[in-house]
Amino acid sequence: MSAPSHRSGLTLALGTLLHAFTHAYQSLLIPLYILVTADLRLPGLRPVTLIVAAYNAVYFLLSYPAGILTDCCNRKALLGIGLLGNAAAIGLMGATHQYGALLAMGIAAGLFGTLFHPAANALMSAHYPRSPGMALGIMGIGSGIGFFVGSQYSGWRAETARRGWLGMSNWQLPCAEMALAGLIVGVAFLFLAREVEHGSSQRPRAAMGSRLRWRTLAISGILGWRDFAGVATSSLVSIYLQQAHGYDARQTGWILGAMGLISIAATPLAVWATSGRRRLSGLAAVVIGGGLTLIAVPHLGIAWLLTVLGIFQVFHLGSYAISEVSLVERVDGAVRGRVIGLYLTICGTMGSLAPWAVGWWADHAGAQVYRQSAYSAVFSIMGGMMIFASLAVRLIARIGSAQELSTGEAMKIAESEPAV
Repeated sequence: MSAPSHRSGLTLALGTLLHAFTHAYQSLLIPLYILVTADLRLPGLRPVTLIVAAYNAVYFLLSYPAGILTDCCNRKALLGIGLLGNAAAIGLMGATHQYGALLAMGIAAGLFGTLFHPAANALMSAHYPRSPGMALGIMGIGSGIGFFVGSQYSGWRAETARRGWLGMSNWQLPCAEMALAGLIVGVAFLFLAREVEHGSSQRPRAAMGSRLRWRTLAISGILGWRDFAGVATSSLVSIYLQQAHGYDARQTGWILGAMGLISIAATPLAVWATSGRRRLSGLAAVVIGGGLTLIAVPHLGIAWLLTVLGIFQVFHLGSYAISEVSLVERVDGAVRGRVIGLYLTICGTMGSLAPWAVGWWADHAGAQVYRQSAYSAVFSIMGGMMIFASLAVRLIARIGSAQELSTGEAMKIAESEPAV
């Protein structure tokens, strides 16, 4: 383990940019559900929401294999290849009007996107071994940027563009343009970012241990309900605005994007504000706060919607940062990739089902989908899921003491540094 170098800051900045593209691609189609359904003449919203669900399912189902790769391969290469493949798949969505091909590209995008979180969490925390929490908190800013750009740009571009280049429909242009930008950033990352030696050539690798594995599974199974509610909220808000309030894709994209923009500071501030012994109590507070805020959404006037959704997203994204940092701080660096990979596999897979579930509900709600009152029950259910997820705090505490681990790592760093 080594102290941060001058390249560590550049790697962290580029990693934050990769994080932004990862979530921008994840949210790109959400404001476009109705446009895509009309353009492809699909029977309902479920086929389009299935593309997003398939992307997320593959993205998270393969997180544990990605974590295994992270612990034994070059993490910088994994991150660069992941963004390049993700961007290429999104770009190909702009080149086809065949539903089957769109679904296949969604799966391919998830296959490459799954490399990001295990590799990025392990690499950035390795660059800043004395303060891995803050490194992940800063990288978390990228999620807010990504949700903002992905949703807002796609909605704006789809409403203002016309069918033109290569016969693309208006909703396909943002896919192609965002893909091109991602390809450029992926190449830049491969050339400019820096790996940190982590013993990838040593065998055998450190064992994860059955106790840690089962505790990670239990924690993930509970926090997964937060992921389901959080992912469902984006799709639910998109349908809520366009069906119950008559918003178009541009207006919907602006609201969804602004939710992410408001929360850009949430992750680093959440990590900073919950440092030390406040970490787990802070996690419980933000998850419960997010649930209560979500319950209130359909009961407030449309004028308050952005404010309430912004508050929810601060709680929501803040909880991701705190929960991931809580795990990273309590496990050895040699198994972090697998711990985060297993955690994301369970939590993310549960969350990946949410877009399809929301589409199923909307298709079966009939004329009720155009009434604001019809959304009260479903928003309340999502809020209840988030509140339930706060029960994971006790299980995280049983993994061990974050302070003891940080002290041990700091001693190793001190021993490895030359005397002045």
